Amino acid sequence: MAGNGGQMLHLECPLRLQATENGEWLTAGSFMPMASRLAMTSDLDLAAARLALDRIAAGTPAVAVNLSGESIFDTTFRNRLQNLIANRKDLAPRLWLEVSEVGAFRHFEEFRAFCNALRPLGCRLGIEHFGRQFSEIGHLHDIGLDYLKVDGSFIRDIDKQPGNQAFVKGLCGIAHNIGLTVIAEGVQSPEELAALPALGFDGATGPAVPRK
Repeated sequence: MAGNGGQMLHLECPLRLQATENGEWLTAGSFMPMASRLAMTSDLDLAAARLALDRIAAGTPAVAVNLSGESIFDTTFRNRLQNLIANRKDLAPRLWLEVSEVGAFRHFEEFRAFCNALRPLGCRLGIEHFGRQFSEIGHLHDIGLDYLKVDGSFIRDIDKQPGNQAFVKGLCGIAHNIGLTVIAEGVQSPEELAALPALGFDGATGPAVPRK
């Protein structure tokens, strides 16, 4: 993910699972429903956070980890994650932890507890796929959040969609007023990317973002 100046803000490292030795690597969309049925979501999220810290320790400038709403709801997971990061607190400022909009607002009090527990450790906290529950943005001003990632559906053809331009410009303005960085997800074209700074975005992800 890159900021407006072209600098890398963090790496997004999707979790993959190799089902059999030398077999294909499965995407999270393939194995997470199974993990949910087996009550293993929290274990996978904790493993992802541990791997991210290992990458940071090895020299990666910053890594973002997407955590499931189910894990956030789990008090034991929150405590285990807090202990994991506390034991490697020197790495925490380069760890970005995010939850989907659906997960954050479905369990909002648990998400607030998650932010309250993790914020003092110095890691960055955010919500991804944001936009459909824009009316709830007022609840985010006092929970220690750092950033929002705006869902790619609002970014698609943003260079020629006046309605979406007005919406995301307003969203960015409100988010900035409560101290949040705003990032566009899934930017597909150079034209979309070029339109973002004037609308108030601070960074972007997606195939159109140049790799440094």
